[in-house]
Formats: sequence, structure tokens, C-alpha cells
Amino acid sequence: MTIAIRPATAQDQEQILALARGERVKPFGLYWPNFIVAERDHRIIGAVQLRTHRDGSYELGSLVVETQSRGQGVAARLIDMRLADKNGRILIITGRRYANHYGRWGFRRIKPSEAPPCIKWNYWMGHLGGGLISVIQRRSFNPLAVLDRPALADHSR
Repeated sequence: MTIAIRPATAQDQEQILALARGERVKPFGLYWPNFIVAERDHRIIGAVQLRTHRDGSYELGSLVVETQSRGQGVAARLIDMRLADKNGRILIITGRRYANHYGRWGFRRIKPSEAPPCIKWNYWMGHLGGGLISVIQRRSFNPLAVLDRPALADHSR
């Protein structure tokens, strides 16, 4: 079973939303032109997006791979392709327990206060909202981290 990694198309929008909902990814701001998808047997099994915020900052986010396809390198392939032609500064908001996984792409942890305004806003909304939801659902909370990949001089990493 071959997995194809490709830019999303308008026809992928509903599958991206369904995958995000099924894997509990925040279902807001999921618009297909921002996405790279992983497809197997004409079905989306993973996706990641690069958002451009009003303040000009870039955020890699909404990384999701269906449960049964994890551990096969799908997420890494999605990130590789999504970042392949981007050399500007890119930020990520992720759970602290996952922060070290992004080092291979040049990301490092920063204080939320060092992030651009839109990233700070998303961080605090996720931090406060995630904490509240964890309490209500009586599950453990994975505190968030902000990661930064400074602009690259060239595409070599």
C-alpha cells in the first residue's frame, strides 16, 4: 500500500475536516489550500497545514495522522513536504511532550512572549482552553510549547 504525499485539493476539504474531527484536532481554520495530505487508496490518512497569519507570521499546525497509520513515518513525510520550499521563520504550537520531535527540522523552544502576536494569541487560547477541557473531561493535560524555526539562509538544514 503506497502512501502518496501531495498538496491538498478542494475535493479533499471534507476528508481533512473528518480526519481532524476524528483525531480531536481543533476544527477551526482548516482550509484545504494550506494543506499537504497523505493519501492511501484514495483516502486521506494524514494532513498538515502552514497558515499565514494577519501579522505575516507562519504557523505549522493541524498535524494529524489517523491512528492506524501512525509509526510509519507519515507525519515526518508530511512535514518534510510542507516545509520543503519555505525558508522564512515558522512557528509551531504543540504539546510539550512532542516538542523535541521537531528538532530535526530546526525548531527550538521559545517563550510564548517571544512569539508574534497571532501565535501568542493561539498559544494562550489553546493553553487556557485545553486546561479547562482537561478538567471538565477529567483527563491529563499536555501543556503547550511554542517552537520557532528561524528564517533559513538557504534550503539546506
